[in-house]
Amino acid sequence: MKQMRIVLATLIAVAMAAPAMAINVEWHGHLNNRFSYSTQADLSVRTSKDSEKYLGSFSVPGAAIVAAQGKVTVPSTKKETNDSDFFGEIKYRMHMVVSDDEKKVKGVVGFEFGSSKFGGSGADFGGDDNVFELMWAYTDIELPFDPASRLTLGLQPVGYNPLLWADNAGGVKWTRKDGSWAYSLGWFRNDWNGSNATSGGDRKTAYDDAYAADLTYTFDNGNSLNAFVIYMDQGEETVGYTNVITGDFASLATDVQDEEIWLGLSGKGKWDNLSGMFTGMYLTGEVSSSDLGESLDRKAFLFHGQLDYAVGKNTYTLGGLYASGDDDPFDGDAENFDVIDISTSMIGSVVIFDNFADDNSFSQAPYVFDQGYKMIYAGVARQLNDKTKVWAKYFWHNTAEDELLGDDDLGHEFVVGTSYTIMKGLTADINAGYLVAGDAWEAMAGGDGDDVFRTDARIQFKF
Repeated sequence: MKQMRIVLATLIAVAMAAPAMAINVEWHGHLNNRFSYSTQADLSVRTSKDSEKYLGSFSVPGAAIVAAQGKVTVPSTKKETNDSDFFGEIKYRMHMVVSDDEKKVKGVVGFEFGSSKFGGSGADFGGDDNVFELMWAYTDIELPFDPASRLTLGLQPVGYNPLLWADNAGGVKWTRKDGSWAYSLGWFRNDWNGSNATSGGDRKTAYDDAYAADLTYTFDNGNSLNAFVIYMDQGEETVGYTNVITGDFASLATDVQDEEIWLGLSGKGKWDNLSGMFTGMYLTGEVSSSDLGESLDRKAFLFHGQLDYAVGKNTYTLGGLYASGDDDPFDGDAENFDVIDISTSMIGSVVIFDNFADDNSFSQAPYVFDQGYKMIYAGVARQLNDKTKVWAKYFWHNTAEDELLGDDDLGHEFVVGTSYTIMKGLTADINAGYLVAGDAWEAMAGGDGDDVFRTDARIQFKF
């Protein structure tokens, strides 16, 4: 609490001094209150934090090596007594932007309070646990010798493809705009303190470094194409698995090295009443471990596309996603697609992909185990009036491969929802999803998996 008082006092002092310093100060917030009910809260799809896996069974670095050893934990999809659950959650984000009159330099500091369940850390009786998180802390500078260029230094939103990397990272990013062209170069680091390093040796081997470049062309009509490449060396990692019988986590290897290169192309456009977007990515690289005496080549890809057609107050949506899976863990290739850190909300699935969780990942990768993912979805949204919107969606969830479960059909999900603007900046939303279990879903419970119902509601205040 003392730390928080110091931070708030500093922000107030800066804001009060703004006129004398001839700078602009903006204060923004996103106060999110969420409530959720599910009939099967014990499933991994029920989790609401980045560290958990959505229908996953092990951490991604070295996952194919773990799979090759036959170490797989399957969550049961059978509903048992007391599986249903209801929770409330807070996630409050605030940030301050300080800039000069000409916007040549800008400093941003952002904080997150919460991401806590009612009764959990920071939201229990007393509410005084440490739930304060630094979200942004960066300086954005216009280069004096090239006004078209900007340099961003610090903990910042990386801003790359939302199906690959959509969260924050500490690093340095250079961006430049020249007419219809825009491009960037970036370097970002994770795990500097060597917590994943093996004992002894060079601490540098533990660094997680990412290097990124992208190029965007915007046409005269506003449509655009974006090409990007990201290289990431995750350093040496300790990889393990969860014992199916005991539930204990056991170490499998201590020096797994994971190098990944993503090559991608995405685009978006609008033509009269029709709008669309697509993303295509190819992943290459290598996962290796001298402990296991194995080296696997990464060969994976992802494609996502969506079309929206607006007619009057209605908007019709048709989309699909395919992420490759690994059909043979012993062939020397890791063919399951991996991502860095993405959001689930753009898809709109309630049961599987947690539509109202605003910063979760599919599972570190959009797949079930290493079997990949494929789905098609369709929906319609209607704007009833200036304040009210309703929608309905259908999803057919499948794995890309069926070697592990014997089938690829996870099930059919039906979603309905509505959104209401109470006043400027204040909105209320609710949606509900029902998953009709498919054969692969039932196979995770020995052929006896159950349907799942889930509903989420939230009240958000943005300023």
